[in-house]
Amino acid sequence: MRFSPIGWSKKYHVFSDSHVFVKWFILWIIILAIAGILYAFAELLKKIRTDFMSLILAVVFVWGIEWSVQKTIYIHKFSIPLAVVIAIHLLWILETASYHARIRSLVSRNKLSNTSNVLK
Repeated sequence: MRFSPIGWSKKYHVFSDSHVFVKWFILWIIILAIAGILYAFAELLKKIRTDFMSLILAVVFVWGIEWSVQKTIYIHKFSIPLAVVIAIHLLWILETASYHARIRSLVSRNKLSNTSNVLK
C-alpha cells in the first residue's frame, strides 16, 4: 500500500476528479490553516514552555498520522524522524507566536499617556 499526500481526495470523495495541482493547492491551504490555528493557540499559551508543548503536540500528531495509516489504536511503528521534523516545525510556530504575543503586550504596556498638552 503506497501513501499519497493527495490521497485524501479519493478517500473522502472530494475533488477526486480535479487536477493534481488543485489537490496540492487545497492541501497547502489546509496546512496553512492548521498552522494559523496553532499560532493563535500558542499566543494564548505563552506562559507554558514551548519546547514541552511542541514535544507533546508532535507525539499527538505522529500518533494521529500513524493511526490513520495503520487503522488501529495500537501503534506498531512510531516514526521518530517524523516526530522530530514535526516537533521542530511546531517549536518554530509556537516560539514565533509566543514572541509576538510578548512583544505586543510590551508595546501596549509601555505607552505613555498623552503628554503633548503638558509640554505647551
